[in-house]
This record gives sequence, C-alpha cells and structure tokens, in this order.
Amino acid sequence: MVEEKVMRGKRASVKRAWLGAFMIVLMSAWLSGCGMLQEWNSIGLTGGAVVSGASPEPTITEETANEAEPEVQPPQESPDPVPTQPAKAHEGKLVALTFDDGPDNNYTLKILDILKENDVKATFFLVGTQVRKYPETAKRIVEEGHSVGNHSWSHSDLTKLSAKALSEQIDKAQKEIIKATGVTPSLMRAPYGAISGSVLKTVHLSGMQHVAWTVDTKDWAGSSVAAMHKNVMTNTKEGGVILMHSFGGRKNSLDHTVKLLPSIIKDLKAKGYELVTVDEMVASGHYRTSVIK
Repeated sequence: MVEEKVMRGKRASVKRAWLGAFMIVLMSAWLSGCGMLQEWNSIGLTGGAVVSGASPEPTITEETANEAEPEVQPPQESPDPVPTQPAKAHEGKLVALTFDDGPDNNYTLKILDILKENDVKATFFLVGTQVRKYPETAKRIVEEGHSVGNHSWSHSDLTKLSAKALSEQIDKAQKEIIKATGVTPSLMRAPYGAISGSVLKTVHLSGMQHVAWTVDTKDWAGSSVAAMHKNVMTNTKEGGVILMHSFGGRKNSLDHTVKLLPSIIKDLKAKGYELVTVDEMVASGHYRTSVIK
C-alpha cells in the first residue's frame, strides 16, 4: 500500500512538471508572438512594405496638416482702379498761329526756336518745292509737335488752273510732305487765300479742309512791328486764325516777323487766349466754319 501511494505521488509530480513546462512554453510562445507582431508593424507589413528607393509618404503632423490644407483667406477687395487721365480738352479762348510758304533754313528755324521757348504749338502750311529743298526743317516742325498743312506744290493761284493742274498742285505737295515728315496733312490753305468752288471741291476730295484766316499781319508786305502788333491785338477774337509767314516776304526778309512773335505770344496769353494748332481747334469744335471748311 505504501509503495502504491509512493508511485501515485511520483506520477502526480510528473504530471505537474509536464503541465508547468507546457504552460511555460505556451507563455513563451504568446510573448514571442507579440514581439513579432510589433516588429511586423514597424516594417510595414500590415499596411504594405516601402519600396526600396522610393520616398516614403511624409508623416502628417499638426504642422504639415496646416501646410496640406492651408487656411482659406477671405477674398481681398480689389483696390480702386487708377482713373485714366482724359485727353487734354481745349475749352478756353482758342487762337491759332499759322505760318505760310516755308520751310527754309533761316526764318523757319528762328520761328521754331521762339515757339519752343514759349511752349507754343503752331501750324505751318508748307509749299512742296520748299519741302523738297529743306526736308529736315519740315521734319523738325513735326517732331516738335506742330501741325503741317498743304500750301500747294509751287505757290500757284489755284483758281487759274485746269482741273488736272489743280489736282497735281495739291497731290504733288501732299506726297512731298508725307515723304519728309511721315505725316499726311488734313489741312490745306490755297496760295493767296484764292479759292473757288472747284478748288474747295478738290481740297475736300483730297481728304482735307481748307483753312483761311481772320487776321492778316501783313508781314509779307514789310509792315512795321508796331503796326502788326496793334493789328493782331485789336482784331484777334476767340476762334481766330492769325496769318504770318516763315519764308519769303518783301525782299525775302521776315526779320520783323521774328521780332513780333514773342510779344504777341506774351500779350495774347495775358488776355486769356490759348494758342493751339488748327488741328486742335478743329478737334475742339470751337472754330469758325466760315474760316475752316
């Protein structure tokens, strides 16, 4: 009996030993599995492995999240547009200074210098033969902001010409002016102011308006500076067109015109007149239709 009890005790001890060993193995296996799972997660096997050589997706932190989804700003109001300046409007008492028969390389140059010094623009009615002789002077007239008009090819009395000769006088001068200045005149003044129905029609068919004058200084006749000054200041009215010359005159002298010009510019301005080109006068609408037509 005693031996049987001893044997049963030994068998129970063996079972307990085996059970303890089994539990140890089981616990070891469980702990080992947790470690492998953690390792698998660390190398990405649960979400797809990172391909060698490829850039991994960046970790989105609070900082990078703000970069990925920038804060939406409210729309900014557009600043008020800068208003464009309108073209200069001539609304005062307008007067136009005009010079016939040029250009040349003497008086025309002196007149241009005076106009430049006084910041005044004028209108020059050019003769074709003179433009051919002095193209650089014609070019300077335009470059300094003055207007040019057609004054025929050779200063002939257009009312005494045939229709063909009349057209040639105008067309030939027009081409010469364009060649020298690059500008196509829109204004024409007949030599001596001599016009007729046929002359006016030909001028209009050439795309121009005819320009007469309201005040003749008579500088071409050799009038004195004092007489011319009185004539201009007495007879100039709003919309006036003043006639002078930049070439020719009695004995081919226009020294008195050069002397007159600064004084009438000063005195006309003092009386409130604005000195403009004939083109500007026409564009303003403030001109006399009996003079410009």
